Amino acid sequence: MSFGARLLSVTTAGGGGGAGVFLSQFNSVNSRLAAAGSSTVTLTANTNGTLTVSGNGNIVDGGITPDPGWYSPTTTAIGSSYQIRITPTAGSFTTGTVNTWLTISSTRTWTVSTTSEASVNFTIELRTTTSTTVLASTSGNSIDCDFSLI
Repeated sequence: MSFGARLLSVTTAGGGGGAGVFLSQFNSVNSRLAAAGSSTVTLTANTNGTLTVSGNGNIVDGGITPDPGWYSPTTTAIGSSYQIRITPTAGSFTTGTVNTWLTISSTRTWTVSTTSEASVNFTIELRTTTSTTVLASTSGNSIDCDFSLI
């Protein structure tokens, strides 16, 4: 099994000194070889301002520099003040709510799972729960997920 994610660019908004809402564009690739099963990649927006990408259960968030989070500095329960919207532009997620604003007061997850090959390209947007103004957006994000029998 191999998994990789690459940070491409960062869009920021919010307070001075690097604090506030931000998004990092990324590409992630997960390839799994096994005698049976499937390959799965999970994107998770956490309530503390982190955004994690894991392949087949292995979190690689720390392997992307800078952290592909969504709020800096990470803050306990900051998600209750923000909403996220994931909009696929090509392909689709296997699970997770898309094209809808979701408050991040609880962990939000989207997965791509396959027994062969699957990919999704998507846009991520963030806003406060009290405004319709988008504070940060990143497009061109992608998750590629492959499974091969050995």
